Amino acid sequence: MPQRAPKLEIAMTFQILALSGGGFRGLFTSSVLARLEEQAKRPLHECFDLISGTSAGGIIALGLAMGKKAETIQEMFLKHGEEIFPRGETPKSRLAQMQARWFEWRHPKYDGTVLRSKIEGVLGADAKLGDAKTRVLVPTVNMTKGSVQMFKTAHNPRFMTDYKVKAADIAMATAAAPLYFPMAEIGNSYFIDGGVVANAPDLCALHEAVQFLDQKIEDVSVMSIGTTTSKFSLPTSAGRNFGQRDWLENNRLPSTIISSQQQLVDFMLKHQLGDRYIRFDEQPSAEQISDLGMDLATESRRKTLLGMADGCYQALCNDRRVIDMLAHRPTKPTFYHV
Repeated sequence: MPQRAPKLEIAMTFQILALSGGGFRGLFTSSVLARLEEQAKRPLHECFDLISGTSAGGIIALGLAMGKKAETIQEMFLKHGEEIFPRGETPKSRLAQMQARWFEWRHPKYDGTVLRSKIEGVLGADAKLGDAKTRVLVPTVNMTKGSVQMFKTAHNPRFMTDYKVKAADIAMATAAAPLYFPMAEIGNSYFIDGGVVANAPDLCALHEAVQFLDQKIEDVSVMSIGTTTSKFSLPTSAGRNFGQRDWLENNRLPSTIISSQQQLVDFMLKHQLGDRYIRFDEQPSAEQISDLGMDLATESRRKTLLGMADGCYQALCNDRRVIDMLAHRPTKPTFYHV
């Protein structure tokens, strides 16, 4: 009786790159990605079957999916951060201070003009989502409809609308953080930052792969990259009777929302995927926390984020999972609008 040939164990994996939001801390994300791309020796969109990102992570995800180099996206944060998040002079007179506070109560902190300009400089002013080279998923919140809206490439026959939307419009929508930027307008709807609902888009991307791309969960791997915002906490000495000013001071409320979302997603994906889930992130020291912020883009903050990104990359770059994921060759995606 002839011997049966041994069965080959071939890993038919579907790989997801998930990028969290965090304002200017996207410099951390883009810096880790630049190192990973250097290690891969090819554009990162050629390593992943689906790229998902929220807020700053959404801007980065769109850039990578359009075939832009991670280093180019990193330069947007590195060179133009202080233009996007300018630090205005503190008013000297009491009247001027009162007028400034009144303006802040009635307007977003930034008008978004510079952010739009820099996003268009990376993505292209007229580039559309349909120009993406790989599948993309970008969470936002549609405030006109009162619903979550995921912008997606046409990787499913049902998704035949979003590919027509300008990539820069989607980037502005997912990055339109309340208090910081005006709501973004696409068509007849106003949008705000997807970080309100899915600052860590990992679970959304996993759901997309299983429900709309017919992947088995055991074949899916996720590489997740954060923004050093996953463990925000408050000392008991701060008390517990916080009012509006207390929660808004030093970004306490946004930081709590971002941190708790990230911890939940991290917990669930570790259970669902086990070793097929790997996350790049750093926990700032107490001294570093005081030097970081959603919109703090000064030279000292840039150096802190760059140093943390280097340390995070060095800690994981030789992990077998990272090496295997960067060697992955995705099958060419099918887009139904072409």
